[in-house]
Amino acid sequence: MEVHNRPERSQVELLRQDCYTPEELATLLEMDVNLIREDAYTGRLRAAIVDHHILSISREDALRWLDERR
Repeated sequence: MEVHNRPERSQVELLRQDCYTPEELATLLEMDVNLIREDAYTGRLRAAIVDHHILSISREDALRWLDERR
């Protein structure tokens, strides 16, 4: 299964999106993508995962996850 292959976006463009790839979320939050992946795989961060591929993370779930990390 092919994962979304989006061109790099600016942070302003990323803020307008409703969902993110792990790489986009890492860019937006200036965070290690491996932390995002780990939390998605363990269920701490809700994400659409198919065959061990993280397809997307909704903005709402990302905000909830950030709030819980405080």
